Amino acid sequence: MKKIYDIVPPDKAESVLKTKQITKEIKTKIKRKFSFRWIFIVLIALAGYGFFMDGSSEVIIYPKIEAVSGEEAITINLKQGTVDLENKIIPAIIFSSNESYSEDYGATGKTDKDITTKGIIRVYNKLNPSKPLTLIKGTRFLNETGELIYRATNGFTVPQAKTIDGKFTPGYVDVNVEADEAGEAYNINSGTFSVPGLNGTEYYSGIWAEIIDPLTGGYKSEVSVVLAKDLEIAENSFKEKFLAKNIEDLKNSIPDNYIFFEEDFSSEFENIVLGAKKGEEVASFSVSGIVKTEITAFRKEDIETILGKIIKEKTSEIKKIVPESLKYTFLESKPKEEGIELKTSFEGGIYWLPDNTFLLQSILGKDRDYSISLLENIPEIERAEINLTPFFKTKNTNNEDKVNIKLNFSQ
Repeated sequence: MKKIYDIVPPDKAESVLKTKQITKEIKTKIKRKFSFRWIFIVLIALAGYGFFMDGSSEVIIYPKIEAVSGEEAITINLKQGTVDLENKIIPAIIFSSNESYSEDYGATGKTDKDITTKGIIRVYNKLNPSKPLTLIKGTRFLNETGELIYRATNGFTVPQAKTIDGKFTPGYVDVNVEADEAGEAYNINSGTFSVPGLNGTEYYSGIWAEIIDPLTGGYKSEVSVVLAKDLEIAENSFKEKFLAKNIEDLKNSIPDNYIFFEEDFSSEFENIVLGAKKGEEVASFSVSGIVKTEITAFRKEDIETILGKIIKEKTSEIKKIVPESLKYTFLESKPKEEGIELKTSFEGGIYWLPDNTFLLQSILGKDRDYSISLLENIPEIERAEINLTPFFKTKNTNNEDKVNIKLNFSQ
């Protein structure tokens, strides 16, 4: 099958293009006209709905505030269970803390610590003819270099030599000795000793000594010593630090709605123990003990209940206290049986308004500006504002459920 192509002659092509363009422009105009018509209809509908719909009213009333102040004596009593409005007594409670603490402190004294070397040497006797030799406590033994001297800590007797199995055998005895001076130089592992006290006698060449086990323990050093002032300073520092800590910890444990006075904290220490004595050779020592703290406190709500009643008694029972306007300070406190008497200075704001039923009479269905003037003619109202929804409305709603009355106490 052959394909057939529709070809417009050149002399008719321009006419065809113009026709298509005119047709497109006509369709566009029709479409625009149709769109504008519907937009206009929608706007008219919305405007009508807004005009006839029942909107809402937000009414903000600024009441007239009357300042009230005065002074009153209020009693805080530990035996009181509930607030006594008539006699102006509120209950008190004791908060307490009982904690154990311990702290280390350094010794500032210094002293030389001299320790002498000690050990056992074996003293031999090869005198011939054989005979024993008794030497006294403090007998000196000199090492082979002639530099170190050790002394016997007790008197001793060196047995005489014997012939055993035809062999000449020296007698011997083990002797406890102590270095003549302190210091590590006297700590030696081996060596032989002469007895210089026997020099010039027949015994000198036949008596000598040897190390059988290392001689140890000697040294010289500076060590810390506890001074009397160390103990005093440590105890005072311990008390100051942990008294403050115990009070602060107790403070932080008291609920925020309780009132107390800093000067009323009562503290005492029990079982203070110093971990060292004067002159003791230690670098540090501990101080430990128990701190007990008490404080009497009372609830903010209770004091404010009393003051609220006093303010109403000064003015009128029907008036209300402006929220957060009550301020008070305590001028003086006097101890009283089972409690405290507080001389209290106070001030606050009070107001009164007709009930909402009365206020709605000035609002429902009325022009906004007219409603404002009606409200502001009420003696107890300082000024008023009304916000309408939708914004272009000029009259309040007739539906009291759609009226929101708010109070504003800012001046």
